[in-house]
Amino acid sequence: MASSILQSSATSGSTFSVISTPAPPQGSFDSPAAGVTGGYTGDSIEPKIMIAFLIGLSLYNAVELIILILFTFNKYSGLYFWSLTVSSAGIIPYSLGFLIKFFQILDPNQSVGYIAVVMLSLGWYSMVTGQSVVLWSRLHLLTSSQRVIRWSLYMICTDVVILQFPTSVLTFGSNANTLSERTLHHFVRGYNIMEKIQMVGFFVQELILSLIYIKETLRIIKLSKSAQGDIMSIADETELKHPFARKVMYQLLAINSVIIAMDVALLAVEFANLYLIETTLKGVVYSIKLKLEFAVLGKLVQIVRSKADSSGQASDERQATSTGLELEKLSTARSGSGTGSAKGNARRGSALARAQTFPDFVDPARVSGDVTHAVASAPPPARATMGLSLTPEEEQEQENAWEVEGQHRKRWYRANRNSWIDEEMDKHNIG
Repeated sequence: MASSILQSSATSGSTFSVISTPAPPQGSFDSPAAGVTGGYTGDSIEPKIMIAFLIGLSLYNAVELIILILFTFNKYSGLYFWSLTVSSAGIIPYSLGFLIKFFQILDPNQSVGYIAVVMLSLGWYSMVTGQSVVLWSRLHLLTSSQRVIRWSLYMICTDVVILQFPTSVLTFGSNANTLSERTLHHFVRGYNIMEKIQMVGFFVQELILSLIYIKETLRIIKLSKSAQGDIMSIADETELKHPFARKVMYQLLAINSVIIAMDVALLAVEFANLYLIETTLKGVVYSIKLKLEFAVLGKLVQIVRSKADSSGQASDERQATSTGLELEKLSTARSGSGTGSAKGNARRGSALARAQTFPDFVDPARVSGDVTHAVASAPPPARATMGLSLTPEEEQEQENAWEVEGQHRKRWYRANRNSWIDEEMDKHNIG
């Protein structure tokens, strides 16, 4: 139980005195920090050094991460920003609360001892749940399944109610200094059981989120390699072939594997009843997980943002081309016939070619004229309509018109047949 127990004296007045007892072994069920009751009262210097080192490392990582967040984000808004900030900031009161508790900076037998319990509890809420919200806030970048996103949020909210609320009640009960020894002992035993339950619960929660990331990342990598299918909401197959995008996918796969490994190690320390190590190591583990997620998820946002910017730029170019085409049409209508009309028609055809979407093997700059409609058949010469014989020049002109019309019919047939051989023949103007 605690390193100091309350015993009744056999005097006339029922007074209580605090009698110091030797600290039980660290790995036992009633270790000095079991149930967050009291602090470390052992004589060994090694646990004190370990506690100070782990808490100091947690505080350093938290402060560094907060500074990086404030200098990286242009706008302090959005669920991703606030969940990352709150979770990082929660490591500070969590670590300071255990520092005060374990080294007994404030007297745990007085009401002032509740300050440490309040600090570590609030920090624990922000740190654990906040880290899961950070993962959830970027889940929509990899999957478009609203069912997965919705049920993941339900899982996070449910775990707060069934895991964190009961643990908080047992934490405060284990640190109450007005309860009898029997009642206090029940709270301590209840806390030790609930601590393991909530550790397993949050391990399963973070495991599910990490497995969703791993599954969706593997799916994207597989589709990008086979160049088939849709890449959902993250990018298309051409963007996933970019080295930067593929590198981010592999990094995302790696950090989620590291997160699972760290959670397994933390769970093993908890079931070994090494409570002092588990509580101080937890702050270090969560600070590292947040730094990894901040680094890789930020790159994931850059990929989506670059895709949106490129799409917007293409839309602006199409709009500008369309506007220029309308101005050229108006200018051509005012210029009249002759040479000016011919130049206007050429400019109009060139602008129309730029406004259209062509396959990759077509150079829009070399397209002239209106390619959206078939070329009209040349009308028969006037002499032919009157039943008169044609001159050699008129016969040659009519034969050229029939040949051009036949070529257009042949190409239209090839285009509707969707043959890659015909496309290559048209590409090089063969046949």
